[in-house]
Amino acid sequence: MIKRLSGLIFFIFTITYSVYAQNNDTNIESDTILLNDVIIEENRFSYSFSEASRNVGIIEKTEIENSPVQSFQEMLTYQPAVDIRQRGPVGVQADIGIRGGTFEQTLILLNGVKLTDPQTGHHLLNVPIGLDNIERIEVLKGPAARIFGQNAYAGSVNFITKVPDENSIHFRGYGGSFGSWGGNLSASLRNEKSGHYISLSNDQSDGYRYNTDYKILNGFYQNTFEINNRSKIDFIAGITQRKFGANGFYASPDFVDQYEEVRTGMASLSYTYQNENFKIVPRISWRNNRDKYDFVRDNPEVYENLHFTNTYSAEVNSSLKSKFGITGVGIEFRYEEIKGDWLRGGTASKSNLDGFSRDNFGTYLEHKIISADRKFDITPGVYFGWYSDFGGQFFPGVDAGYNITNFLRIYGNVGKSYRIPTFYDQYYESPVEVGNPDLKPEKAWNYEIGLRYIQNGFTIEGNVFYRDNQNLIDWVFDPTDTIWMSENFTSVSTVGLELFASYDLPISLVDNHFFISRLSASLNKIDQNKDFTDEQSRYALEHLADQVIVSAEINIYDNLKMSWSFRHIIRYQQDAYNLLDGRIFWQSEKYNLFAEVTNLTDTQYTEVMTPMPGRWFRGGLTLNFVY
Repeated sequence: MIKRLSGLIFFIFTITYSVYAQNNDTNIESDTILLNDVIIEENRFSYSFSEASRNVGIIEKTEIENSPVQSFQEMLTYQPAVDIRQRGPVGVQADIGIRGGTFEQTLILLNGVKLTDPQTGHHLLNVPIGLDNIERIEVLKGPAARIFGQNAYAGSVNFITKVPDENSIHFRGYGGSFGSWGGNLSASLRNEKSGHYISLSNDQSDGYRYNTDYKILNGFYQNTFEINNRSKIDFIAGITQRKFGANGFYASPDFVDQYEEVRTGMASLSYTYQNENFKIVPRISWRNNRDKYDFVRDNPEVYENLHFTNTYSAEVNSSLKSKFGITGVGIEFRYEEIKGDWLRGGTASKSNLDGFSRDNFGTYLEHKIISADRKFDITPGVYFGWYSDFGGQFFPGVDAGYNITNFLRIYGNVGKSYRIPTFYDQYYESPVEVGNPDLKPEKAWNYEIGLRYIQNGFTIEGNVFYRDNQNLIDWVFDPTDTIWMSENFTSVSTVGLELFASYDLPISLVDNHFFISRLSASLNKIDQNKDFTDEQSRYALEHLADQVIVSAEINIYDNLKMSWSFRHIIRYQQDAYNLLDGRIFWQSEKYNLFAEVTNLTDTQYTEVMTPMPGRWFRGGLTLNFVY
């Protein structure tokens, strides 16, 4: 199957290249929106996509608007090397992995603010934003400890939002199969010095099978205030609430009456000062999470968990340009705590997670050197982290790139990853689970080399990577006591191959109703060698082994357009399955009518023990008013 799909990818891009060649004599480069114009924002450095010395995926707003999705979790399923394992639709409960990593090994950020959860990584994608709020998604694949700190073990995802540049009101509404409906209402207000943006959204469904109903509410506010042409203040705040039937989501597929409610809130305040050579950004932030789990939905006294986590953070990041290059310096402090109660057989008591807390301190130092001809650059750096439970650790790393031509770049990077266990890994206990307070942090050395070509709308990239994991944390089954226990494993090596190609047609051809406006295809292969048997692993060995994604945007007539995405997925020691999603839409400046379908072929497949939905239809509209 992989060989046939690889042949299909080659055929598609052969045809596409012939189209490019036929139009190469015309002056079309100037009206092509190139991906290398996108500026990637890290907390100290910023650079264009073409200058990146690592694999970075960019999901732009137009791509989000045209895709057959109603949540950012669904949108991420189309990103190469990203594994979104959903329990149900629209990301009601979803875990994220990058390059074979587990859901605990990806750092989630919102405008550079780290959204960590000390209880469990299952809550990391509870971000209080909807599709309408997102300007861009940046997916950094590979180690990012030198850039963002210890949680960025296998990669990071940064959701970028902004206050719109004009006064506007936006509405999106939809309805579909299984009693699903939802929408978003947002508004922006701008003047010469400040801008405000507020958004409210709702998604809900009766469920596609017994006890899979859900209701998701999001509220988001963003403000920016320009003090002068060199400094500004930014404030963001949001809250998301998720209530859903969790039929077979946890414990075992046999337990069909499980139920969960999660409420997550966050706020961040930052100040930015920037002149031609110097930039500094101090920032404070807070994240709170409330998680209530009932083993029997209509009888919570049988077994109920109620946990609260708080994360308080303060950081300062800066960069300085000089004749020697660009120097980045940062410092951060984070305090994490958890409190909790539970019911066992009608008896209330404190949870065994209650009362734990930890301090995290870190400091960054990196320096970027660019050659005089701007063909070569190298960025060595180090992060030092100190953790109250585990002491201090250094995370060195280096990125380097060389522009062979103006369009072809070779790059490579080496870096160390690190992740401390969550409180759940260490201390949680249930009739079928026992944590391990003696767990050691996970460590890994990562190596990557890649080649990227960008010209006239073409982006072609290939890379190989290797990750040498030590003390990998997983939950393993003990058949003697019939319980799951968290343990460290001495060595797990991960090797992967990633190929990606896309072509965006010039605007001039799109306006002339050329049939295909965008094509993309990717192939990813991952293999992990381990020192434990397959039957033992609960999470670490359910990674993607093979992934093929082919997407296309098609102009049918005038403003009538269509988008399709095909995915071929093979998980480790699981049967392959194929998914086809599509959307047809009429697009204009003020409104958009759409009809979409996910899993068009009604494929039967399972993720995280959970049978996923079959064919799902939705239809709706968006309205935009500028005043």
